[in-house]
Amino acid sequence: MESRLYNRLLFRLLALPIAALTILALVLGYGLQRVEESADAIDRADVVILHGNRLIRFILDEETGLRGFLLTRNPVFLEPLHSADLQIEPEFDTLYSLVHRPDQVARLHRLQADHKQWELTAYHEIDSFPKETAVLDQDLLERKQEMDNLRAQMEEFLNIVIERRAVRSAENTLVTRNARIILVLTAALIAALLAWETRRIFRLLTAAYNQQIKEIEQRGDESYAREQWLNTTIRSIGDAVIACDTAGNIVFMNLVAERLTGWKEEESHGVSLHTVFPIFNEDTRAEVENPVDKVRRLGTVVGLANHTYLVSKEGTEICIDDSGAPIRDSSGKIIGIVLVFRDITERRMSEGALMRAEKLAAAGRLAASMAHEVNNPLEGLTNLVYIARRSDELDEIRHLLSQAESELTRIAHITRQSLGFYRETSLAEHFKPATVVHEVSDFYHPRAAALGVTLLVNTTTEREVLGTAGELRQILSNLIANGLDACSKGDTIRLEASAATDPRDSRRPGVRITIADTGQGILPEHINSVFEPFFTTKKRPAPASACGSRANSSKSTAAACAFGSRTITPRCGTVFSLFLPVQEGDPQPRNSTDISQRTTSHKHN
Repeated sequence: MESRLYNRLLFRLLALPIAALTILALVLGYGLQRVEESADAIDRADVVILHGNRLIRFILDEETGLRGFLLTRNPVFLEPLHSADLQIEPEFDTLYSLVHRPDQVARLHRLQADHKQWELTAYHEIDSFPKETAVLDQDLLERKQEMDNLRAQMEEFLNIVIERRAVRSAENTLVTRNARIILVLTAALIAALLAWETRRIFRLLTAAYNQQIKEIEQRGDESYAREQWLNTTIRSIGDAVIACDTAGNIVFMNLVAERLTGWKEEESHGVSLHTVFPIFNEDTRAEVENPVDKVRRLGTVVGLANHTYLVSKEGTEICIDDSGAPIRDSSGKIIGIVLVFRDITERRMSEGALMRAEKLAAAGRLAASMAHEVNNPLEGLTNLVYIARRSDELDEIRHLLSQAESELTRIAHITRQSLGFYRETSLAEHFKPATVVHEVSDFYHPRAAALGVTLLVNTTTEREVLGTAGELRQILSNLIANGLDACSKGDTIRLEASAATDPRDSRRPGVRITIADTGQGILPEHINSVFEPFFTTKKRPAPASACGSRANSSKSTAAACAFGSRTITPRCGTVFSLFLPVQEGDPQPRNSTDISQRTTSHKHN
């Protein structure tokens, strides 16, 4: 199951309580706001009532002070009047700030205007003393009536405020009760929805978890089955397999590896590969770099150099070839190294037998060539001896013997040239390929002339290469001999040696040798069989005739061998191209060099 489903379910599981708490907070906030508004209205009404009562008291104080002064004419009674007069206006201002209803504000304005009128009349009476008793009584009665009117207006104002307070108080009680009920109902509803949705989400999560567990178990079973298949396959294959960790310590070894190394898997576990897998060069007996070290150094698939042998635990020497490859995790990091190798002792013996057969074939070709080359001077020598035996003249006999000596010298030269042609050391050394080309062309020039085939030689380089000149002579001899077999009278074989660079690496200099003929060419169905050992087409004249083992030798000796052929006239023929790299260093045994091959097609023009 995808992780997005888990993330979505977990998000919903976390979002539901948050959403519920948010809704509860909004409902609670709204209820508290309504309760607070009702409480503020009640408190404001209480403040208005308080200041209204204080205003009534101050008005009564003014009336009491005025009455006392008018009755006793004692200025002491004017003190309450003046004190109240100073505090009444601030009380009106306070009430204006607390009252917002237009009708109440209008009542306050009328009350304030009537009070100012009463004060003006009261101060006028105070200033007009003394008065008669009857007039004074009449003024007192009028001031009292005016004051009663002010008190009535103030009481009406306060009654309205009190009624509004009662309404606000009832509303506050109702709001509080409703808010409590709504809050409880909302909480209950949210809790029910939250419980239902949470249960549903938990069911989905449980189902998803169980499904994932099943998938994991299924994948685990499949992985285990694949592991068993792979383990059985690796343990049963004919090649030896050793797996190591990044430190080069063995963690796995199959039965073939146990047989070749002499180590059991249980005793080799954790042991360094250098101990279990010591390898050496067959010719130099020098220790070869362990492929695990090479893989760790290069980070790529590597193979052993040719002619490597393994020394088993019992000391047995086994010819092997192998390859090592890194094991990487999903991020590309090397987590191990696997080594695959096999016993090639029988193949090496077959290769030896093939080389011996090739040498025998070369000896046969040498014998046939020598017989052909020596036959002509021997026939002439026989005729000269026959004539000399029947001649009585000493001068003629001397002349005939001189001619016979020339023929013997010619036979000796052919013999020495043939022996030197095939008697070569097996150690690599620096030599000039151009020189070898001339030697081989000189050897086959008489045969080519006898067949009516033109043999052209062109060398334009004096570069030296590191290798075995005898092998190159054998390769060129094979190719020229095959070319002569494929050519008829009037055809041409061209040999060229020139400076060139490796077709796979332009920075690598060397010498390119090209052998091209105008023979009948190689049929397309035989192209892929040219390098097969002992392949022959003796039933038809072609440059591949009897060249299977010879061409194979060419391919295995040259650093790069390319050939092409055309059988459609005109311009039919075959061309072979050999590249020999210039190598620096001390000469090594012939078989110690790791030789790579490359075959491409070219059309002969």
